Amino acid sequence: KMLQYTPAIDIWSIGCIFAELLTGKPLFPGKNVVHQLDIITDLLGTPAPETIARIRNEKARRYLSSMRRKKPVPFTQKFPNADPLALNLLERMLAFDPKDRPSAEEALADLYFKNIASVDREPSAQPITKLEFEFERRRITKDDIRELIYREILEYHPNMLREFLEGAEPTNFMYPRCEVLFHQYFSILH
Repeated sequence: KMLQYTPAIDIWSIGCIFAELLTGKPLFPGKNVVHQLDIITDLLGTPAPETIARIRNEKARRYLSSMRRKKPVPFTQKFPNADPLALNLLERMLAFDPKDRPSAEEALADLYFKNIASVDREPSAQPITKLEFEFERRRITKDDIRELIYREILEYHPNMLREFLEGAEPTNFMYPRCEVLFHQYFSILH
C-alpha cells in the first residue's frame, strides 16, 4: 500500500535531523526496513498495539506485533549533554504515533525556541499543490538536461542570457553561441 503522506512525516524527519545536530551522527542509520525498526524501537520502545494497528504497511505491522516488548530509553540517557528543553521537543517530534507529534506551528512555539521564533515572521502557509511538481512527471532527455544546465548558467550572465533569448549573435567574444558551449563544456555527458 502507498504511504499516506502527512506533515507529521516531515516533523519526524526534522526530529531526526535535530538529533543528528545534537550528536553529530545519524540517529537511525538502518540498513533495511527491519533493521531500521529495530533501532527505532531500541530508543523509543515498542509502540502500543493501537499504534501498530494504524500502520499501513502490513509487513511492518506484522514485524512490530511479533517483536519482543522493549521499554523506551530516556532521552537524557541517549543525549546526556543536550539541553533538556531540546530533548523535550525532540521527544515530541519523534513520537512513534504520527498523531502525537506536534505541528510545525506547535514545534516553533515550543519553549526551546523562546525569544527566537516569532509567529508574525513565520506564518503558516497553505500546502503547495501537486501542480507545483508536474515537472517531475515529464520525461527528460540528455539534451533537455544540457539545456536546463545552460539556462541556469545564463541566469548569472545577463548579457549572454539576453543574446540567447533574442537569438542574436553574441556581441562579445566571451559569450560564444549556445551550441558551441554545449559541445565544449557538456560533451562529457555523452
